[in-house]
Order: sequence, then C-alpha cells, then structure tokens
Amino acid sequence: MQTQTLGNIDIDRQRVDRELATTDDFGFAEQYGEFQSGLPWKSCMLWSVGGEVGDGVIAHYDRTLPCVPTKYGTQLDYLNELITRSFNTEHMLFARLVLMTDNVLIPHRDFVEFVEDPVEARAAHRFHIPLATDETCLFMDDRTIYRMPVGQVWSLDVTHLHSAAVLSDTRRYHLILDFADAPSQADLFAFPASPSGGIPAENTVDRPEITEDEREALHNLSGVLSMDTISQVAGIVVRTEYRKDGGEDFSWRTITEIARRGGDTEVMDHLAKLREHCTLRRGE
Repeated sequence: MQTQTLGNIDIDRQRVDRELATTDDFGFAEQYGEFQSGLPWKSCMLWSVGGEVGDGVIAHYDRTLPCVPTKYGTQLDYLNELITRSFNTEHMLFARLVLMTDNVLIPHRDFVEFVEDPVEARAAHRFHIPLATDETCLFMDDRTIYRMPVGQVWSLDVTHLHSAAVLSDTRRYHLILDFADAPSQADLFAFPASPSGGIPAENTVDRPEITEDEREALHNLSGVLSMDTISQVAGIVVRTEYRKDGGEDFSWRTITEIARRGGDTEVMDHLAKLREHCTLRRGE
C-alpha cells in the first residue's frame, strides 16, 4: 500500500454541486477534534457496516455486518451512483462525505486501532475522491505536500504520517471510502485504474526550506504555550509546514521543542500522550 493516484473518473460537476447543496440539512458529525486546529472537520456517513449513521468514529461500528447505504446515502442518487459504478462495494466498510474548511490536521496515522481485528473486518484500504476543492486545499504524506484535483481517485497509505489542510474558507468536499483487505487492490474498484506508483510530480507542491530565524520564531511560541493554547500553537506549526520544508517529522519535533522550552510539565505530558494517540496506538 502506498499513497498514489489510481486514475480518473468522470464527474458531472452540476449534479455534484446540486447534491452537495442538499447536504446542508444532513447530520454531519464532528469527530477527531484532537487532530485539528481550526474549524471542525465534519463527516457524514453515506454507507456503513449495518447501514447506521452512527457517530462517525469508524472504530465504533460492527465491522462484521454488511456495508449498505445509510439514510443519507439513499438521498444522494448521483454520489451513490459514483460509488457503485466505480468500486466493488462487496469489500467496502464505510463511505463518508467529508467537509473541511479553514483547518489543519496534526500529522497522524490511521488504522492503528484495527490491528487486532479479524482480517475481513479490518479497514485496510482508504480511497479519496475529491468533489470540490481549490489551490488552498493541501495534503501531506510524510514530508511531501500535494494536491488532489476533482475527479482523481487516490489511494492513501494512512499508516504513514499524514495530514490535510484547507488554508482558506473554501468548503472542501471529499468522498472517503474505507475497504477491508482483498486478494488484490484491483479487486476493489470497477473503473479502469492505472496506479501511479507514488505521488505524481505534477501534484506535488514545492516549498522553500525554513530559515533558522523562522524556526527560532516558532520555538519562541513557548512563551504563550499553555493547556489553553495547545491547539492554536500546534496549528501555527502545522500551517508553517505546509508552506516551508523543515525536514522529517517537522511538526511533532517543533511542537515538542516548544513545549520543552516552555517547561510546563502538564503541557509536556499532554503532548506526549497526544503524540502516542495520533501516531502509535488509540482505542478509537
């Protein structure tokens, strides 16, 4: 599994826009607040194991049940059509419509909560289909920053440190599809796929290296770091990583150094637990 493009699917922008407009009345859940700095990252279950909308936290569903449309998925004829014509839903566990705006996610790993699940119930593949986006919508895989244009299908290796950002008030919508494992990833989709073998160069974003003065300015945020400002300080660091190349594991290294310089043991203990939760293990 690696982060790569799988190909393109035809998307009728007018039909997508009409259906996205109807979702304003849907029950979007706001989860994973510990990963975020900004406005809420929201998701709406369109398909789920058991067909329940639930709370949107994928570890909370019985993944031994079949995946079927929820009450929201059945109302979105065109998005439902995109899913069923492009993927083999036999292996699908979840399909979510995700809305993100003016927000950054702290670098984290996913699927770490499923390592002890039976193979047939374990989320093993994640696909993204961008539906509405612009140049301010960015993604991070380790230290590579890239963009996903509308209509491209992406496979993400979410066991790598990764992140997403919307550095504006754009309302970015993606379909995010989670699948159980299969003998071959090709068994999961029905469109003519052509895996890129990595993040294509034309999708990547070049960034200048961060200067020592800029790095020191971030470290000086230690003067305002407290339990009340952790999210905001982390957000400044992560937003900086989307604009400047600071090397491997820049965000976590920098946030940890800010906390060390601040000297508040409560903050340092909290960040150590948060880093473990985001990158090593979590119960949900």
